Amino acid sequence: MDLKTIQKLEFNKILFQLAELTGSKAGREKALQLKPVNDLAIVEKRLDETDEAMEILRFEEPSFLNQLPVIDSCLAKARIQGILKPEELRDILLVLLACRQALRLADEERFPQLTRLVEGLFYDRDLKQLISRSVDEEGFLKDDASPQLKSVRGQINRLRLRIRDYLQDFIRSGNNQKMLQDALVTERDGRYVVPVKQEYRYEVKGIVHDESASGATVFIEPLAVVENNNQIRILQQEEKREVERILRELTARVAVYKEELAQNSEILAEMDLIFARARLTYKMDAYRPRVNNLGIIELNRARHPLLGEKAVPVNVELGKGFDMLVITGPNTGGKTVVLKTIGLLTLMAMSGLFIPAREKSEVAVFNNIYVDIGDEQSIEQSLSTFSSHMSNIINVIQEADKGSLVLLDELGAGTDPVEGAALARVILEELLARQCRAVVTTHQSELKNFAYQQERVENACVEFDPVSLKPTYELTIGMPGQSNAFEIALRLGMGPDLVGRARHLVPEQEMELGNMIKQLKERSYQFEESRREVEKLKMQLIQEQNQLTQERRQVDKDKREVIDRAIDEAERYVRMVRKEADEALQEVKDLRKDKDRPPQWHEIEKKRRKIKELRVENPCAEQLSLPQKREIKPGDYVFIHNINQKGYVVEEPDSQGGVVVQVGIMRLNVKADQLILAQSPEEKKIYRSNQGLLEKARNISKEIDVRGKLAEEALYEIDRYLEDANLVGLDSVRIIHGKGTGALRKAVRSYLKDHRYVKSYNDGARQEGGFGVTVVKLK
Repeated sequence: MDLKTIQKLEFNKILFQLAELTGSKAGREKALQLKPVNDLAIVEKRLDETDEAMEILRFEEPSFLNQLPVIDSCLAKARIQGILKPEELRDILLVLLACRQALRLADEERFPQLTRLVEGLFYDRDLKQLISRSVDEEGFLKDDASPQLKSVRGQINRLRLRIRDYLQDFIRSGNNQKMLQDALVTERDGRYVVPVKQEYRYEVKGIVHDESASGATVFIEPLAVVENNNQIRILQQEEKREVERILRELTARVAVYKEELAQNSEILAEMDLIFARARLTYKMDAYRPRVNNLGIIELNRARHPLLGEKAVPVNVELGKGFDMLVITGPNTGGKTVVLKTIGLLTLMAMSGLFIPAREKSEVAVFNNIYVDIGDEQSIEQSLSTFSSHMSNIINVIQEADKGSLVLLDELGAGTDPVEGAALARVILEELLARQCRAVVTTHQSELKNFAYQQERVENACVEFDPVSLKPTYELTIGMPGQSNAFEIALRLGMGPDLVGRARHLVPEQEMELGNMIKQLKERSYQFEESRREVEKLKMQLIQEQNQLTQERRQVDKDKREVIDRAIDEAERYVRMVRKEADEALQEVKDLRKDKDRPPQWHEIEKKRRKIKELRVENPCAEQLSLPQKREIKPGDYVFIHNINQKGYVVEEPDSQGGVVVQVGIMRLNVKADQLILAQSPEEKKIYRSNQGLLEKARNISKEIDVRGKLAEEALYEIDRYLEDANLVGLDSVRIIHGKGTGALRKAVRSYLKDHRYVKSYNDGARQEGGFGVTVVKLK
């Protein structure tokens, strides 16, 4: 994108706002270098990244990006085998820690773009731990960086403590205090000294290291601490060698990953920029635009981002019904602001920024944007304003093509009106021929006619209130601007006769055009009034529709209540039938277990038929409109109609009809009229159990055949069979195991010997199978 275009549209000011919202120096530099791109896929990717960052910012702030150090110089030093300082290693550590935090944001489903970005980060846990063990947060090498360093520093500290203790005793001594300028211990060239008055310098045995500016004080190292100070110097040299060794090793480890760390720095700076774009979106109250490469612009309530609250929203269309927009209107009417708003918002969208316009606004991605706005006078080149504008426009019409957006301000101005209009018309015709998108502002009336005569060209105007003599800054597409000079002159106090004479001097053609525009505006006003009336009627219809919807919901609610009452009655009837079925089933079991007489199978079958015949229609169906409910009592399992939940009644209904119901872990106070008796889980379980028992009673056989099975498999089936036989009340059963080798017969009889349901067992009669059958009598 041309740098001149960026400057004219003040895109650099947007970048400064963006840079202020970054957290690191690298992120700030990236923000200031951000450029629009003309690749639709890249634009969509940038917008997706901004969108995902906004979602993250709703819940947390990525503070790990704040004050992120720039490590380019550190890596360059490591690349040439230099030795990194502890504070430089600390910066490397901060980058690694930021990478670890960034990787936690990876979520392919929610944040696919950011996930793909952070997947390029390098994080080595061993390198991080190695540096963190050696360097502290302040950028100093730790004592624990190596055992040798810890030992040396320990010795130095002990010697320093010993020296300071001796010197403290020295300055506290009454004999020495008269010789001291101050009662304190200080350092000179890394050695501990005491300040001695000049006249006593020979009284204190030691080495003079310094003298005050006035000469009144000398700084002497007493002989008693010279040896210790010398020892400290030796240890400090040893410390220096050990520190250098540690730093060299750490630098070598960093150098192994120099390329990966450089990539980390780049990715983290890009993330900082992305989150800055998201913060700018919230700050501007902006929305994501739809983007296309078809040259279509549709801005809804768009605001110029640099005007703040003073910005008047405008609606702009371009590229659908027309490719060129000719905007006319009075001076200071806001034409230039509209032009800049279109251009600036397009640059923002092409840079991955959301724009201050309402939802569903659409912006095209252009190959180039050409701008001619403002005073182009050039003293250096001896060019007038007109000459500079024309020179710029000539370059535009030579380079513009189908993928270009052209923004021209005050076309045809600065020269003779007739010649200027003719040139302006030729320029617009050339831009049309090149199929580019163009927005032009002008005062030339001739261009209004041009817009009416040409296809794919549309008039627009920035409105002006002749009563208040102030521009409204509202853009109206499809209507040319009307001259308000005569109305303004009358309002300012010019005599009507003078204004009338001026009107007569206007050429007839111009007057007719003015009248035509005036009539169009009147019709537009009438249309707007009609539209408001239609909108009012529409609101009334919506209110009526909402009322009908509420009434329908009430009907549905009443319908549900009727159905619920029907279900309640049906459940009561089902419980009654179940009770009778349970009683009949119990009679079957009693008949089977009657030890005084053999089983009467015809009586059992009679009971079975009775159970089957219990499936009849609900006799209460005709009385559903007047259900007879019993009083709710503690322990009842109920359905709470208004919240669609079930629970147990805990307390009796109070005087106001309130009932306490336990729903899970909560206790609710519910009106009694909202409760319906329901089948409890325990009742359902008993019912299912009885149904299973009834099914077994109908189908169970008096013998089981386990021939050909392995002993373990056979015994498992026999155990299940005896359970069922006992449950339905059989008094004896036969187990067919065959003769064979006798092994299965032996296993079966060993199993039956101590079985809890077996009373006795013996071989079957000859007609029953003899030794191949065991007859079992049950308890």
